[in-house]
Amino acid sequence: MKKILIPYGSVNIEITIADKNILEITYPQEVRRERPNIILEQAIRRPLGNKSLSEFLKTRTRVLFVINDATRPTKTSEVLDVINGNIKLQYTQFIIGTGAHSAPCETDLHSIFGKHYGRYKEQITIHDARDNTRHAYLGKTRYGNELWLNKKITSCDKLVVIGSVEPHYFAGYTGGRKSLLPGVAAYRTIEQNHKFALHPKARALNLIGNPIHEEMLDCVQAFGPERIFSFQMVLDKNHNIYKAFTGPISETFDMAVRHAQKYFSAKIPMKADIVVTVSQPPFDVNLYQTLKAIEHGRLALNQDGILIVVSPCPEGLGPDSFARLFKDQSSIQDAVENSKSRYHLGDHNAVNLLATTKQAHVWTITEIEDRLLQNAGIMTSRSLQKAIEQAITEKGRHARILFLMDGSLTVPIVRNTVPC
Repeated sequence: MKKILIPYGSVNIEITIADKNILEITYPQEVRRERPNIILEQAIRRPLGNKSLSEFLKTRTRVLFVINDATRPTKTSEVLDVINGNIKLQYTQFIIGTGAHSAPCETDLHSIFGKHYGRYKEQITIHDARDNTRHAYLGKTRYGNELWLNKKITSCDKLVVIGSVEPHYFAGYTGGRKSLLPGVAAYRTIEQNHKFALHPKARALNLIGNPIHEEMLDCVQAFGPERIFSFQMVLDKNHNIYKAFTGPISETFDMAVRHAQKYFSAKIPMKADIVVTVSQPPFDVNLYQTLKAIEHGRLALNQDGILIVVSPCPEGLGPDSFARLFKDQSSIQDAVENSKSRYHLGDHNAVNLLATTKQAHVWTITEIEDRLLQNAGIMTSRSLQKAIEQAITEKGRHARILFLMDGSLTVPIVRNTVPC
């Protein structure tokens, strides 16, 4: 018998399982790294383009920093630690790229900016995707989507974007171009972009032919990539900086993707009968953010398998556009049908959830009210040990279990196959 500690919010749950039932326990890779300040300083000294940050900022122009919100583990404050001396306060503004997320609270802002919050507080704007009076038109994407971005973007001379690159279950990867779309885009632009989440090429680790990614590139092009200086980081399993790149947005994103693909993909020998997928902070805050762990877990699961999702979700289901799918037992099916004629933001989640519940039995270890999840065909359990024992009983005593210890960021790939 083997004892395994499963992360659950700020605590660990201990379970015991027979060795014969363990297919594999996947953790994010262990990596050797320098101190964050050294990594960032090296990246600043060796930009990928022909212009350093100091050269980019040396003229007296209006500079806008685009910063991730608190739903991303991006180490914004550590970047500011290193570049604070380059920032001329009178020419600099910051905008929190919330996309369609809710506005960060004061605690979130302290978390994002760290010790620098006091200095920059008066220069910070929080993007509001629903306030159309604050958006300006930049043109259309190759797919005809109208690009409406925050006027702060269109009125500045230069942008500095700070992002982190990890797998994203339909954009391929986070980071880079996502600072603009969805980061500072209007709700209507985000909604039209996200309808492509139903496209077969819109999946984790894939950028080639991915229309979500392609529209994001079009957005960067519409603004002018030569006016953007980019910080892109790859974080390790503890959300510490592992790699960092500075310079043009395209080159920094591409380089970060190369490292992220190696770091976040996990080779597994075969698909499993049972998958335990763990959503770790900050992605365990609600079920909407936990979808990443669900989607990655599904990739490793046999048809009619059992997917056990471990995520406390202290903030419940998530944004209203997602929570509406759990209103009653017909909500998800209605959203799936509606998505065929008139897509609304969040409908892709209904399609994916329905596909998951058709492929697998989905059980959760969470604090969300049982009734809400049952409306979506998801069962709940208060004991992970009992859930695993019941899953083995249902799938047979020789059932094999795969553990994804950081399911939100680890993308399982069956050996001898390619991710894209």
